Amino acid sequence: MHVIVVGCGRTGAGLAAELTNAGHSVAIIDKLPRSFRRLPPDWPGQRIVGFGFDRDHLEEAGAKRAAALAAVTSGDNSNILCARIARETYEIPNVVARIYDSRRAEIFQRLGIPTVPTVPWTIDHVLRRILPERAVTEWSDATGHLHLIEQPLPTDWEGHPLPPAALHGDGIRVVAVTRAGAPTVDVDGLVGQEGDVLHLVVTYDVEGKLEALFPGASSASGSKVAIAGAGNVGRFLTEDLARNGHEVVLIDRDVDRLAALPPLEGVRYVTADACEVSSLQAAHFDEMDVVVATTGDDEDNLVISQLAKQEFAVPRVIARVNHPKNHWLFNEMWGVDVAVSTPQLLAGLVEEAVSVGTLVRLLQFEGGHTRLMEVTLDADSPVLGSEFGALVLPRGSAVVALVRDGHVVVPRPEAPLVVGDEVVLLVS
Repeated sequence: MHVIVVGCGRTGAGLAAELTNAGHSVAIIDKLPRSFRRLPPDWPGQRIVGFGFDRDHLEEAGAKRAAALAAVTSGDNSNILCARIARETYEIPNVVARIYDSRRAEIFQRLGIPTVPTVPWTIDHVLRRILPERAVTEWSDATGHLHLIEQPLPTDWEGHPLPPAALHGDGIRVVAVTRAGAPTVDVDGLVGQEGDVLHLVVTYDVEGKLEALFPGASSASGSKVAIAGAGNVGRFLTEDLARNGHEVVLIDRDVDRLAALPPLEGVRYVTADACEVSSLQAAHFDEMDVVVATTGDDEDNLVISQLAKQEFAVPRVIARVNHPKNHWLFNEMWGVDVAVSTPQLLAGLVEEAVSVGTLVRLLQFEGGHTRLMEVTLDADSPVLGSEFGALVLPRGSAVVALVRDGHVVVPRPEAPLVVGDEVVLLVS
């Protein structure tokens, strides 16, 4: 397939390289010629200096024959404009846009343009590790109508059969349970135990009811958290944690950046280099329950993580991965307990957009033991015409949802599978 990537930053260059490695033809557009230096020297795709919303540049990139477009520049407005032109003018069937502003991301998600709200996504995944009692959306489908949510089992439900009766009904389904770190999709017959984590699939119209269904799920407060990096992710994390009653230390070497932040109860701003041991000592890292490295440099995040773990024995260290090629470094050797990679999520969405007939990994969690996969049925699929209820799946796998013609449907057992159906599965 032919794919257009708009923006040759770290994410765009990484996407372009991965797509050509997978056998797709790729054209990449960027307004700065020097940006193409991020591409591998032998990269075989087409480089175009220009703008992703310029008709001439888009047509030079092959917009009239493109099967997919990913707008991943650093500007929300450019990405929105490019995505809408691609979808509405050139009728490119698969379009995804990176959006930093979560409010705008929700709007364009409802318009049928899949978006990756990088800052909120990163914040949610970091908070899930800091506040384990908090329900967090793991994944949303391209329509924005279906969500995979992780929710700890309330204490009131311990000792009762799963799935609980309260979760029986339209729009909500328990698809997996994680127990003692080991996930399973064979839920029927299980009895709830302390520490269980439920993985729920819900439609957008019932998502707001979850708070009432989980009255015992309240966030623990009082943890001490240090955040390195006062960029968008670091600032929003600080505000969210402060609202939940945690003590937060936000560290950044940029004096002006910290000076522009408003004073918050329970938050201390420290102007320092978080890669220096003396700075971490002054910030009392030895008293921290959690350290989060959210800078824009992977090298800094790795050094911060290693110092936090080895020098100060911080129990929980979370690090942001900026460049997907560096993800393999973010492990226990460098003191990282949890790595959060936005580019990895974006790569999964683009791969989903360009792949038909093959399984695509949308995301993985629980240390990689559980994966959310999707397959779009092509004309050669052996299950075409089969009844949905007659599907024989391997043990440890379950169908999460079926997307047909852009809409989430609840298929009846006798419903036949047709070309273009997107089957979403959870696999352990």
